[in-house]
Amino acid sequence: MFNKISRTVSLILSSAITISALCACNIPTGESAESSLPTTAPKETETSVMTTPVTTVTETTISTTETEATAETTYETAPLETMIDTDYVKVFSDVTPEMLNADYWISKEDNRILMNAEQIEEFNHNNRAIIKTKYGTEMPLFDEFGDTFDGAILREFLQENAESVPTDPSRYYLNGSRTTKSYWDNLIELSNMDAVEDEIKIHYGYTVKRMTLRLFPTEDRVFDGSSDQYFDFNLYSECMPFMPVMVLHESTDGEYLYVVFDSFSAWVRKDAVALCKDKEDWLARQNASQWLVVTAREIRLGDDPHLESTRDLVLPMGTYMELVPASEAPSEINQRTTYCDYIVKIPTRGSAGYITDEYVLIPVSDDVSAGFLPYTPANIVRQAFKLLGDRYGWGGDLRANDCTGIVREIYRCFGILMPRVGQSSVKGVCTTDMTDMSSSEKLDVITSLTPGSLLSFSGHIMIYIGTSDDIPYVISAVGTLVAPSPGNTDKLHPRSVILNSLYVRNRGLMTWLDIVKYAVSVKPD
Repeated sequence: MFNKISRTVSLILSSAITISALCACNIPTGESAESSLPTTAPKETETSVMTTPVTTVTETTISTTETEATAETTYETAPLETMIDTDYVKVFSDVTPEMLNADYWISKEDNRILMNAEQIEEFNHNNRAIIKTKYGTEMPLFDEFGDTFDGAILREFLQENAESVPTDPSRYYLNGSRTTKSYWDNLIELSNMDAVEDEIKIHYGYTVKRMTLRLFPTEDRVFDGSSDQYFDFNLYSECMPFMPVMVLHESTDGEYLYVVFDSFSAWVRKDAVALCKDKEDWLARQNASQWLVVTAREIRLGDDPHLESTRDLVLPMGTYMELVPASEAPSEINQRTTYCDYIVKIPTRGSAGYITDEYVLIPVSDDVSAGFLPYTPANIVRQAFKLLGDRYGWGGDLRANDCTGIVREIYRCFGILMPRVGQSSVKGVCTTDMTDMSSSEKLDVITSLTPGSLLSFSGHIMIYIGTSDDIPYVISAVGTLVAPSPGNTDKLHPRSVILNSLYVRNRGLMTWLDIVKYAVSVKPD
């Protein structure tokens, strides 16, 4: 499956050359774990049911051989898909160097189209997320909002947040000091619930930068422990650039907006949102004739002396922008001619808070796609491998993402909208319930899946990439796990996007194979 492509070049070498890349992986799981979809106070807990693994494995580092090159010799370069040198990259012993390359898992049949553009549009419509409170109160579907909104519904969402504050504030830390009841009361006050009108006039807008969304209108980072810097209690989800939102409410201090996205609602800083002149303008911006899609882990726009609003703006995987035909774009943008660049039009926040459109140049050398990627198993796997080794970011924190976040980013590259957090649910996805199956029955289901399908258990979701020697493998953003070697009980904290088999274990020393519950295929019914 691993296609070796090589070429010979003449090099002057005085010593051996080693090419390496860095990778790491791991993930929190468990029945007792709260969902990896951010809701309220997160914890790293896991569960799983132990069975006999297919192979006995221990955590190790795999060696490779290096051949010396002398002056005036020929040197055969590594394949274009460079083999990872595991002398320098730690992996589990059932993960070989070849497995760290996406093409190892891809066969010819994995290039088939799973859904075309029309099917994806229909899929997104049929699987629109339902945003609801724990009491069952639902918001309208994202595309069914009118010009006004029932204030009673918003008050219930805000009240649910208020009820999520810790009963023992001293358990949580802000800037190294324990929080107090008055601190949390102040956050509830900032939510401005008394100002919610019975009938709310909806404002429509777009996000203009990457931010985190919050349970309360504050950037305060609150942790369950004085040394914890990974699981911020106040963090709700990720705000990606250039996403359509509906604005329902404003904080007491006027610094935050309560907004509704396609599958969740939360607080975001006001300077992250630019308003449209009306709903018609908002809808028109969602129907560009062509999109430029970020297919890299992320790209940065860099510095532009004429455009401060985009300075060093980070665009994560799955971001898409209106692509402008070269024939319709200005010949010069901010004193730069546009040769060898894509021209995109992006929303920025003007001085009055409304959208100011700006033309921006994106180098053709960037990992981007003119149009959504073809939705194939091969492309899903390749996108997943671009995130391998990336930092774990709870709810999109640390300019990274958690398990549900990377799934959402990867699938956005194909124009597919997946739900983001526990506040939302989605129906109609092809799901196989494996809860009551034996391990052998689960293996039969899993090995029949298309690479790029999803597997999940309580607290975690992962991308199935294939089976090797009857062992299934996945990629996911992982907080905590236990190595697959029997007798080993040491908890590891990769807090990275990693590749591993389903024979790694959770805190309860049960394998992921034993606790996996659902197999999800994102395709038409």
